[in-house]
Amino acid sequence: MAGEGMDYLDMRPSVPKDRFPRIILIIILAEFCERFSFSGMKAFLTLYLRSKLGYTDDGATEIYHLFSTFAYVFPIIGGVLADNYLGKFRTILYLMFVYAAGNILVAVTAIPQVPFSGRIFTMIGLLMITMGTGGIKPCVTAFGGDQFKIPEQEHHLSIFFSIMYFNLCFAGLISKALSPVLRSEVHCFGDKDCYSLAFGAPALVVLLSIVIFLSARKRYVLKKPEGNILLDFIKCISLGVKNVLQKKTEKGVHWLDSTQHCYDSKFIKDIKRTLSVLVLFTACPVFWALIDQMGSRWTLQATKMDGRFGYLTVKPDQMIVLNPIIILIVIPIAQKYVYPFLERRDILKNPLHKMTLGGILAGVAFIASGILEIYLRTKYPQLPQPGYSQIRIFNGNPCSVSLQNYHHNITYTIPPLSHFVKKDVKVTGTQNIMLDLGGSCIVPRKEMFLLEENSAVSFFIDGNDIHRYNDVLEKSKSGFPVVRFLVTQRVTGQNITFTRESNNEVEAYIHRGVSKTIEIFTDTYSIRLDTASTINVTINKGAIHQTKTANSTEIAILNNKIFSNIVARDLRMESGGVYTVILDRNDNGYEVNVVIITEANTISMVLLFPQFLIMSVAELLFGITGNEFVFKEAPESMKAVLTSAWLLTEAMGNVIIIVITRFLVGYGQHTQFFFYTVLMFISITIFYFLSRGYKFCHEEEHARKVRSPSEVLYLQVKQTEDCLDH
Repeated sequence: MAGEGMDYLDMRPSVPKDRFPRIILIIILAEFCERFSFSGMKAFLTLYLRSKLGYTDDGATEIYHLFSTFAYVFPIIGGVLADNYLGKFRTILYLMFVYAAGNILVAVTAIPQVPFSGRIFTMIGLLMITMGTGGIKPCVTAFGGDQFKIPEQEHHLSIFFSIMYFNLCFAGLISKALSPVLRSEVHCFGDKDCYSLAFGAPALVVLLSIVIFLSARKRYVLKKPEGNILLDFIKCISLGVKNVLQKKTEKGVHWLDSTQHCYDSKFIKDIKRTLSVLVLFTACPVFWALIDQMGSRWTLQATKMDGRFGYLTVKPDQMIVLNPIIILIVIPIAQKYVYPFLERRDILKNPLHKMTLGGILAGVAFIASGILEIYLRTKYPQLPQPGYSQIRIFNGNPCSVSLQNYHHNITYTIPPLSHFVKKDVKVTGTQNIMLDLGGSCIVPRKEMFLLEENSAVSFFIDGNDIHRYNDVLEKSKSGFPVVRFLVTQRVTGQNITFTRESNNEVEAYIHRGVSKTIEIFTDTYSIRLDTASTINVTINKGAIHQTKTANSTEIAILNNKIFSNIVARDLRMESGGVYTVILDRNDNGYEVNVVIITEANTISMVLLFPQFLIMSVAELLFGITGNEFVFKEAPESMKAVLTSAWLLTEAMGNVIIIVITRFLVGYGQHTQFFFYTVLMFISITIFYFLSRGYKFCHEEEHARKVRSPSEVLYLQVKQTEDCLDH
């Protein structure tokens, strides 16, 4: 590195033609670490923003896409730095330090006990990550290519790009599958998950990549910065616009021709052709606005579904792995069989036709996601509405309790350890309603129940006492089950635990009265007593009634494990469910009842597969074909310009998501999905009519310049990197 500040090497080391440069392995390994880090942390970012930082679905979506926006803006800045000032090596090195610092900051911030603001420092860390990953994005593959001597090592260069293709795929797929496991299966700092580890592991990987990258600093081939054509492109356009505004252009002459005194005619001709491609790009951002929601809205959609597939349980943030898997399967099939078959029948005969079909399929994918969302809404909890209140009354007594209020049409008898619910009590502000209470084990009387508008208010009748609390109806943002315990005053002198049957771990200690809601693991639970007294236990779970006896010398055997004094067992708590557990003790022993407040997630994630499949095929047709179109149609001097513009279309797509999220705030998610569908169809219609007037490069121009295998493979590497970024 020290030598780089003094001189750039103008001569390459003497390398035998038949030897693959070993230094390339260092670059490949460093890029594996970087891609592993970025893809892994992005997979669960939306869930972290929502479940840990407390953002709403809309807020988490906005931040996720703002993060993606910067990740596609900073490559332009990184390219300018590398080509004009620092060179590729120093640009990569410096920005990797920024990258690692951002990862470490986010990981530390994810620790619940840290004393500073989680939101502010997380945003700073995410910005640093986008600077790092975005800035080095245009440099690493090109820097690897600099290590080869061309044309002598053209074959080895092709091998390098093939290895990089596999390297990117492998790193992205492994990290997207592994990081959700680190997030959810490891428990730290008193939480049911461990986001600090999920962020910290990528930080360690980035630090490792820096060490690997620096280890060979004296052996790299370094090229001196030669200037960035993008800046000249902008200057030429600006000068042409200035001449138009100052009326310095001649009639019948192209406005760019007024810059010929500063730029040569070939450069101006290349700019004109580039502008004709940029016109098509104006209709592209909407496509990215749809496809980039696979990592945000579709992940949030998965949190409301059941991820069990037989013995395998898929995490919501693992579903996005379907996208690169489908693409990598479909690419060779399409190239070898589908495209040739269609071209022989004069269908999809040019890239713009493929892109048009890809846009249509993206809209179809969002129709599928909108229909699925409508189906999911049938399983959502019915939340309190303005002008109404919900009332739930739980009976913790061994006798039935009657309720009566003719004005609100309430006449009901609550069995022991059961409940009454009414979800449409008209209330303005706060309001008392009078209920007549009756029962053989309570004092019959009139009782006032205070309700609040747009709230779910619950009451626990324990003997003659009534406990009031605001209930929780919403599913956990983390996808865990939520449970509350109602324990009568007759349960005294016992140390009661709520214990997982799978590993015999105590999840919660149960105390008399009304507990707070707690998130627990999806599992089967038992309620146990730490006591030497003889007890009789009655279990009541729905229609299940079972009686067991245990004392200081008797034991119960469950799952080949020995436990003492089991009050209740086989209490299944499912993902997304909200439960109230009522516990009472009477002359006959203990009695337990589980009341389901909100149904658990029961709709299988397998229903997400069609929309992922359609969208992945759409990406193959639009996104990857678009990369190919840019590569082939760009003039030789304008490839960097058009590549930057292509990246900006994806950045603009994420901006569109942020704007629409703000514009449609308060609307149902299915409405937003259908809105994007309409927007996509309008956009792709515009794209189709613009593409009809586009003139492709002349065939003889292609004949004069046959692209080398290494150029084609370089394009494939860029395609793979882009597809794994979603």
